[in-house]
Amino acid sequence: MPVLKTLYLLTIDSHCRLEWQIGRLSKAILICTFSAIALIGQLAQAQVGITDRADENSENLEIHADVTDFDDTTGMARASGDVIVKLGDVTIEADEAEFSQNSGIIRATGNVRMYKGSQTFIAEEIFYNTETGETTASHIKSSLEPFFYETDRIVVPKEEGQPIVMNNAIITTHDSSDPDYRVTAKKLTIYPEDKVVIRGARVKVGDTNVLGFPYYVQPLKGELGFLTTPGWSSAWGAYVLNRYGFMLGDDILAHAHVDYRSERGLAGGVELWDEKFKGNDAIGRLKLYYAHDNNPQIRFNGTNRDAGVSNERYRVNLQHRVYFPSDEEETFYIDVDVNKLSDAYIYEDFFPSDYRIDPKPDNVVTINKFGDHYQGTLVNRFDANDFFQTDTRSELALDILRTPIGGTGFYYNGFTTYGVLDEQLGDDSGVFTDPMSRYNRFATYHEVLMPRQIGGWLNVVPRAGVGYANYSDFDIAGLDSFDRATYHSGIDMSFKMSKRYEDAYNKALGIDGLLHVVQPYLNYSVTGTREINGRFSAIDRYTPTTRLRPIDIPLITAVDDLRDSNIVRAGVSNKWYTKRDGTTHEWLSIDNYIEGYFKDPEYNRQFSNFFTDVRWNPVNWFGLQTTAQLPLFDDSFDYTEIQTYAHFMPNERFRFSVGHYYLNGHPFFEQADLITLDTYTRLTDDWGVSTSHRYEADDGTLEYQQYAIHKDIGSWVASAGGIIRDNRITDPEYGLFLSLTLKAFPKVRLPIDFEPAGGQY
Repeated sequence: MPVLKTLYLLTIDSHCRLEWQIGRLSKAILICTFSAIALIGQLAQAQVGITDRADENSENLEIHADVTDFDDTTGMARASGDVIVKLGDVTIEADEAEFSQNSGIIRATGNVRMYKGSQTFIAEEIFYNTETGETTASHIKSSLEPFFYETDRIVVPKEEGQPIVMNNAIITTHDSSDPDYRVTAKKLTIYPEDKVVIRGARVKVGDTNVLGFPYYVQPLKGELGFLTTPGWSSAWGAYVLNRYGFMLGDDILAHAHVDYRSERGLAGGVELWDEKFKGNDAIGRLKLYYAHDNNPQIRFNGTNRDAGVSNERYRVNLQHRVYFPSDEEETFYIDVDVNKLSDAYIYEDFFPSDYRIDPKPDNVVTINKFGDHYQGTLVNRFDANDFFQTDTRSELALDILRTPIGGTGFYYNGFTTYGVLDEQLGDDSGVFTDPMSRYNRFATYHEVLMPRQIGGWLNVVPRAGVGYANYSDFDIAGLDSFDRATYHSGIDMSFKMSKRYEDAYNKALGIDGLLHVVQPYLNYSVTGTREINGRFSAIDRYTPTTRLRPIDIPLITAVDDLRDSNIVRAGVSNKWYTKRDGTTHEWLSIDNYIEGYFKDPEYNRQFSNFFTDVRWNPVNWFGLQTTAQLPLFDDSFDYTEIQTYAHFMPNERFRFSVGHYYLNGHPFFEQADLITLDTYTRLTDDWGVSTSHRYEADDGTLEYQQYAIHKDIGSWVASAGGIIRDNRITDPEYGLFLSLTLKAFPKVRLPIDFEPAGGQY
């Protein structure tokens, strides 16, 4: 009998997304206090824009009113009755206003509205310094999307970086005169780019005080603060994942984790992120995690594994970049990518999101030096996890980028490498055979190109190159050192034709004039090299793929697997452009291409499949992408691959997206006929339903189903539904969920995709 496998209880983050089982809403609101105060931190980041200095001085000041007068003695201008004051991007409307020429301060009273850029401020009284931009206001109301706030008094300093002070402030994201929830504070001090200090804060839901803080400090970084994620899954049981973010000094963001999984036990760790590399997830991080696993033999899908795994489980991940001190242009540095794991299954069991992306992490240390026309690299790949099959190497490489040779019109590029390479065969459980292959390799290649344009329209780039490789110091008995020479020649040719259709117009299809650009192209390549036979086993070799491989030697990474070849790749690219929002928009793109083989280096074909790549984005409510390859001219390597994705919103109440992946007849990859469908239907202004399906037609398995109903309840969206998974191994998994999501923070897409700890780490 199918059993209940998954029940998602709660997810809370700094944007106050809540998922909570029925009957526990009061606790959810309580914990949401932390998120509500985080709103203040985000408000402060947006509020900093008010501290900009005035762009204009008082000489450009304009005052319009029903009645105006000016006192030459005091230098004071007064106005009353529909007063409008303009200065640069600042406009002030009020019942009365006065301007002091000596101090440069405008004082406006009575139904005051101040417009500065895209911001609007409503207040009883405003003081604005025309020289510095400093603003002081009493009982002011304003908004900075998605925040709404009011305060009895606000002081915005004249000096940038100085604190902004609000007294008796109210902050909310609910756009209503009577908001469902709000945070009040007797005093709120914002230190730009640093923190918010709150004194006398209370969190209110309706008219009820939920929680109070006499003193609270909120850093302005969204990654800081507390995040908790309770839930239940078949492999973890009931779980609670807890994270607390804090800063170490000015540049290091730290995340401390304390997690509990009822089926596995207590676990935790720390992550350090170097803010200097923010935006680059490949460098500037250290992750440490340890778990004493009570059930290490249970896989994430609930089945038992055959290989034994210890209870002591851990991960150590270090990705960092260190620049050499004298390198002012940051072109000389060391990249470190080290991943030490306790066993081959730690990612699968504890970090499913990482497991989907990189189940067998690499271990590489690289020294890089870049110049205008070259790149030097010293690579050391080592085996830190002997349960994974991988090659190890120490290799020095120099790549010369395409560089002009004086004023001859010729260009040069090439590479030279020397390395010690090793590879072993293993079975992911740490059981290894003798070394599969180990040798020293020296390889070099040099190429000359001569770009030309013939007749003012035909672009021609002939190229020719020679290479040499030497293999030595084999550890396999009876295999002697050898070398081989390689030659390569080829030519790239292309030209463009275009035609304008200025009168083409179709609003429904998003056409406002068309420009059609046609580009036929051809790449011809001939490679000759010595065949490597005998007991030699290549390490840098070709791996199976459904796509065409590079045919220019500098782009081929399988340097040990070079073979004789004679290939011509030809195609035609068609692009249609139209005008959209004052810019050029690519309306449709179709690229058709094929390879013909006088000498096929791999499969003894005469022709490759015929490829068609299509991208069509006519309007924002419809888009289509498809990539297809068909064996139209050669059945010796007979397989078909078609991948299509489309999204469509026929009206404001219904939208859906459909995808299809089809693969048939490939000698190395399993057949696939996968169909995905996601829908969202808006039933009324308050109610909606969503569905998500994944169906494998090849074996008739409905792999995934999700159904949900959504209700708009003021400032929240409530969602309830269920999921069914069929992994073909165990009984189907069933799950239920209930969620509450703040509309002001649309972090949840519809249909909602629920995954335990998905993206958590």
